[in-house]
Amino acid sequence: MFTVSPAIDVADGRVVRLYQGSPNTVTVYHRDPLTQAADFVRAGARTLHLVDLDGAFGRPGLSAEMVQDIVSLGCPVELGGGIRTVAAVAGWMERGVARVLVGSAIQDRPLLAAMAREAGPGRLAASLDIRADRLAVEGWRVTSGLHMADVMAVLRDIGLTDLVVTAVERDGTERGPDLDLVQAFIAAGFRVIGAGGIRDLADLCALKALGAAGAVVGRALYEGRLTMKEALSC
Repeated sequence: MFTVSPAIDVADGRVVRLYQGSPNTVTVYHRDPLTQAADFVRAGARTLHLVDLDGAFGRPGLSAEMVQDIVSLGCPVELGGGIRTVAAVAGWMERGVARVLVGSAIQDRPLLAAMAREAGPGRLAASLDIRADRLAVEGWRVTSGLHMADVMAVLRDIGLTDLVVTAVERDGTERGPDLDLVQAFIAAGFRVIGAGGIRDLADLCALKALGAAGAVVGRALYEGRLTMKEALSC
């Protein structure tokens, strides 16, 4: 089933969107992540894509209490941002997070393998933020030396098949998703959720037609160019 997840990116306790991942381009959309999450659940969201931007940038981030309150809404929550230890993976699992997303850890194969063992089947996904065909890490501030082929090799070796793939240059721009990027990972045998730049229902349908497992949508929902009802119709 193709699943559309609303993005709830949190910085300084507020729901925000960035432009191309830059912390200097913050637009605030809501002052209470829990209320925003509840609004999405009431609108029919089947999964919530929660991102701790402070954690991604190496700052104190989302509290366990806030995450647990969002989990208590009864909609599965996938959480990413600053999760760089096995203990962090275990801690969020204990608090009811359905799936943990990791990005920077992909640079450390033994660490990623340990995280996958801790999470168990289907509960760890790789969050791939791609800039110029290379993996961006540490809150997208650093472009690593890992090219797409290197990333694929690491993930295959560990057995991680679920990916959230974001084209950094498209994120927050509403220029449309990078379909070629998503297709490259699908063709390599991965289960891909596309993110970055999604504008409307046509973009969601294009991702679905490629064979993507779903999509993460942010700014288009917050600015009213796409509704959850329309998204769910895909």
